[in-house]
Amino acid sequence: MDGQLGTRAVTRRADRVGPLWILALTLGVVAVFASWFGPLQILLPVQTDRIGGPGGREALLGLVVGTGAAVALVANPVWGLVSDRCRARLGTRMPVVYAGTAIGVAGQLLLLTSDSGPATVAGWVLVQLGFNGPFAVLAALMADRVPEQQRGVVGSLFGVGQIVGVISGVAVAESVGGGTTGYLVLAVLTPALLSAIVVAGRAAPVVSPRSAGADIDPRPRIALADFRPTREYCWAWALRFLMNLTNAILLIYLFFFLDAVVGVPDPGNAVLMITVVTLVLSAVCAATAGTFSDRLHRRREFAAAGALITAGGLTGLAASTTMPAVLVAAAVLGVGWGLFIAVDMAIITGSLATSGTAGTLLGMANIATSLPQVVAPAIAVPLVTSAAGYPALYGAGAGIAVAAALCTLRLRGVR
Repeated sequence: MDGQLGTRAVTRRADRVGPLWILALTLGVVAVFASWFGPLQILLPVQTDRIGGPGGREALLGLVVGTGAAVALVANPVWGLVSDRCRARLGTRMPVVYAGTAIGVAGQLLLLTSDSGPATVAGWVLVQLGFNGPFAVLAALMADRVPEQQRGVVGSLFGVGQIVGVISGVAVAESVGGGTTGYLVLAVLTPALLSAIVVAGRAAPVVSPRSAGADIDPRPRIALADFRPTREYCWAWALRFLMNLTNAILLIYLFFFLDAVVGVPDPGNAVLMITVVTLVLSAVCAATAGTFSDRLHRRREFAAAGALITAGGLTGLAASTTMPAVLVAAAVLGVGWGLFIAVDMAIITGSLATSGTAGTLLGMANIATSLPQVVAPAIAVPLVTSAAGYPALYGAGAGIAVAAALCTLRLRGVR
């Protein structure tokens, strides 16, 4: 059994998760993020450029991404709630992984054959609707299984999985020249990688409160008050939202920025290069900072430093007109993002009142990841189509990162 609703997580040292379980969790995150960001950074821009042409590609991409993200806003907490109920009644959250993966793969196959705006929107909606299911489960499993003394390390690897997923998705997309065959490759790889957490979950079930000796009612119960977010949760949510908004501003229109402002001959290859530089540095920083975060019992300082460094990187990008300058800014952004994701999951999971509603509340927290994909086009389109252009867009992103840093001051319950 995964545990019972309405009880606090058991965090004894005996409950420490092993390396194979952590690897399986990380591979699941890689799968989901590859399926999202391969399309977001290359496949969808190329597809919307082909369908909408130079005069309509930005608007069509904004419509596709924004609609999909709007669906994700609802899908993630709903999947989280369903996973909480599956956990209570069946002892596992895995049915959500099965159903969500099937829907997401259906969307990838629709995008594979899409040659119109409506079909592209429909395909991306299915991808977002579907893969938010396994993502909600992966986040909830961290709250179910990982004790406080491991949350820095495991949370940082959760972030590293996102980074590797982005790189992998972009690499897949670029390897097929930005063509729709990339969707077929992802449709095969995503279920294969997600199967690791299913196997690991069966091999090492969660220690339930009953097996830990807790005195609980045999019938799982939940109170409405268990869904009430704490003050720390609200500020952690705001921090995550603002940081992901800066990331969305950077990534969604990077392809067009490199084409229109920097003037690189192959924007797709340049996106891959920048992505690798940024995210390799992020992965190294996240893994290192996560370990130090556990040892120092500190989270807030790492998040604040990451936000401020991200602001510096976006300021540099706003002033960049050559590829070397873009790469320097990308390196700075990589360090900043790595410091933030090293502690993001630890901050969020540490703000939960109970483990029984972890799926639902972490699903709500994942809205802070999806909502920026709706907000970013609304900010970006007016700016990039005005005389101010891309420098104004990235300057606005820098200001948002500073606001994220200020949120850490309100996390008074977080060390």
